[in-house]
Amino acid sequence: MAAPDGTAVFFCRTGAPDGWRGDFILSGSPGETRTGVTAIDHLALSQPFDAFDEATLFYRSLFGLAPEHDAELAAPFGLVRSRAVTDPDRRLRLLLDGTLLRRGAWAPAVPDPQHVAFATDDIFRTARALRERGAPLLAVPGNYYDDLDARLPLAPDLLRALRENDVMYDRDGDAEYFHLCTEILGSRVFFEFVQRTSGYTGYGTVNAPVRMAAHRAAHSRGR
Repeated sequence: MAAPDGTAVFFCRTGAPDGWRGDFILSGSPGETRTGVTAIDHLALSQPFDAFDEATLFYRSLFGLAPEHDAELAAPFGLVRSRAVTDPDRRLRLLLDGTLLRRGAWAPAVPDPQHVAFATDDIFRTARALRERGAPLLAVPGNYYDDLDARLPLAPDLLRALRENDVMYDRDGDAEYFHLCTEILGSRVFFEFVQRTSGYTGYGTVNAPVRMAAHRAAHSRGR
């Protein structure tokens, strides 16, 4: 089925031997060093402005996903509207983003980036593993951590670990959210790695303007 933004949604049998799982048969033995990645946390899909509400209705009708966490974000190119749609158990999370007022491109040669967010049980182990493998991790500006230190009473060791690994942080009560991103790969996609503790249901929205500005700067330098 085609979503309003043109995304193709495929329905596959999971139990059949020739189903989609057959494309992901493990081969060989896993290495000693694991990345900590355990699952897909959420998918972020960029939506045309005039299809934003239609996309919400589409995913509600198709999968029974309910909207939550509406936000408007300051982006380098203007205002972005963001909305999560999830099932009751939050096993399927989609993040819909749409540009309200665009001024120019998102970044040079990047129209509307989309991303896949992987869940990890240890964000710092994942960060180290990614660096060892040469992954192009997004550099977070130092003043982000200065501001974080002023806003939240973080332990010095935690703040230092966040800064050293380019990990961003959010908190909702006692629930925490850690995340880091790759640079934009090609011209449309990047990957995010997140660790959320029990009770955190958001997506680190407070950090999105910093992440978008860092992506824009990194992509401009790489031209």
